[in-house]
This record gives sequence, C-alpha cells and structure tokens, in this order.
Amino acid sequence: MDNAEILKIIKKIAFKRAPSGLEKSRGNAFRDEIEKVLEGKNIPFKVDNLGNHYVKFKGTNKKRSLAIFAHLDEIGGTIRRIKKNGRLEFSKRGGYECRWLVSKKVQILNKDSEWVNGVIAGRSTHSTPEKLRVKEKIDEYDLEIYIGASNKNDAIESYKIHVGAPFVFSGEFDLLNPEISDDIISGYSMDNLVALTCLVLITQKINESLLNDFGNLKIPYDIYVVATAREEIGTEGALYFARNNSIDQVIAIDIGLVADFSGSVGSGIELKGGPVIVWQELRGMGVFDYDLINNLVEFAEKNDIKYQDGVVEFYGSDAGKVQKWLGIPSVLIGIPSMFSHNVPEISTLSEIEATANLILQYLKSMK
Repeated sequence: MDNAEILKIIKKIAFKRAPSGLEKSRGNAFRDEIEKVLEGKNIPFKVDNLGNHYVKFKGTNKKRSLAIFAHLDEIGGTIRRIKKNGRLEFSKRGGYECRWLVSKKVQILNKDSEWVNGVIAGRSTHSTPEKLRVKEKIDEYDLEIYIGASNKNDAIESYKIHVGAPFVFSGEFDLLNPEISDDIISGYSMDNLVALTCLVLITQKINESLLNDFGNLKIPYDIYVVATAREEIGTEGALYFARNNSIDQVIAIDIGLVADFSGSVGSGIELKGGPVIVWQELRGMGVFDYDLINNLVEFAEKNDIKYQDGVVEFYGSDAGKVQKWLGIPSVLIGIPSMFSHNVPEISTLSEIEATANLILQYLKSMK
C-alpha cells in the first residue's frame, strides 16, 4: 500500500477521538476500515463487553491461536472540579508529564456529547518571576483549563461541563511537510494510531495472501486481530480479552521510542531504522518471551527484513500485561516514533507498512 493510501486510513481513524474508556467512536472508524478490507468474506467483526474491537481468522488447526493487539485509546484528562471563576481543575487520564501542557488546547466532552474547546492556563513569562521560570517540576494540580466561562454556573449551564467530563488534546493530524516529504507524519495520539493503522494493513495482507477461497487461513493457527480498549489506564482491554479467549501467543504493536535527545534514556532507535523488536520494558519488570523474540529476530535476519532491537524503560504494553499476569508468550513490536505522549508526536507511514510486512511474513512462516 502506498503512503497516500496509508495516510488516508490513519486520518480517518484519528478524526474520531478516544479518551480511555470512551473508545467506541474510534472503534467504529477502525471497524469501517476492516470491513472494507474483508467485504464479501463473511468474517464477522465483534466487540466484547470491555470495548475491544476484533475479528477472528480461522486456521487449519483450531487448537492453536495467536492474537495481534494495538490499542484504541489516547491520553487525556478528566475534569475534577469546576471553580467559582469558571475555570476547570483536572486529573490525568493516562500517563504523561505536565512540562509541555501550558497553553495547550484541549477538547472536553460535555453533557450533550459535544466537544468544547479549552486552553490549559499557566502563568505568562511576562508575569513570572525569574526564580519560578526555572522550576522544572509541574503537575496537573498546578494547572487549570480556561473555556471562556465567566463563573461556575456559566460553565455548567452554557458549556454543559460536569465533574468527570473527559478531555483530549487538540491538534492537527497530517504530513509534517507535505511539499517536501510524503512520509513523515505529525499529530496527536500517534501512540497508538500508527499501530491501529498497521492492524488494518495486516488484515489486508492476510486477506490477500493467507486466506483460501473459503475465507480460512492457510496456516495452523487461528488469528485474532484486536483493537484493545483502556490500554493507557492499565492495559485493561488486552488482559480482559486474553482471559476470555484461548490464546497461545501474543504480538502487540505499539510505538518504538526514538529518544536521541539530551537527558533521554533509550536504545538508539532511529525514525526510519525499521520496526523495533522490544526485548524488555517497564524498568526490567517486563521481560518478554525469549524464544518467541529470538524466533522473530532470526526470521527477520534470515529473510533480510530490516529491524531494530529495543529496550523500553518507562512504559508497559498490552504484550507485557498478558505475559506477566496470564503467562502467555508475548512479543512487542514498535513503530518508530518521536515525542511520545506529547502533542504533536512524529512517525512515518513507511514504518507502518514495514511493520505490517514483518508481521505478515512471520505469520506466513508459522507451522
């Protein structure tokens, strides 16, 4: 699939916002793309009780199965208090630092299910003493959101804001410099829009090269393609899905951290260096299945498929959760991305395609 087609898919999915626990709208956009790929195949698209969206491909041996995960939800926040002056205090929804939040625009989902614009308020440099300008640590309790309301009643009655309302970070999603490059993309929720789009591409490739005339796989595994819910707040969807379906192996797709900046901790990942095969995550508390990873690495090298090795210190994944808590052998594959959990983030369309190709070729080799 060329870059223009991939960009069209990712922008359609990105247009539907998905704070953790409210993934339905983005899930429906994902569903539309999957159903286009599988039109006429009589393969049902399903949604479980926790909001995981998925399809199941039946293999030649129904005793073995593999799940491919990518999550639907994005970081954001929750309105915690409406102040007398109409400004809004908030809590995080998902994990991120607050250094970059001042003056960021947000969208708040109000009682009428409409998005209300707001700006995260912070002191202007023109009104901040020098000793406070060098303060490094900022948390959400230092900040508030301005929506234009004159008082608390105005925020409630006119803007329909309530305590508990979710918000996401605003922004544009498109090519960074379309006149120069048709590959580098910039936008919010890159974690995990690149991976969701990769699932669509994998589904297309499965449809084109792994299904027989009856709509069944040519390999001895059932394959679940799953867009999981609630990853950002504890990888809840993946754990729920794996507990309620018979799964022998997991491949999770997420972002591979390009962290080549002063003070960063990383693995030397390059933006266009190939898919990232992650060996360990979560400060050493998440060690992936060695044999499964080694098989994937050996396969990539044997078939001259470009890849990068990686270790991630400061995040946990769907793959890590199901292996740690359910004992299911798992591997994490990252699509190289910069500025993760900030807005905007950066990634590339070509690495989405490369990751889909690596996973497809691996699936085709399974016996």
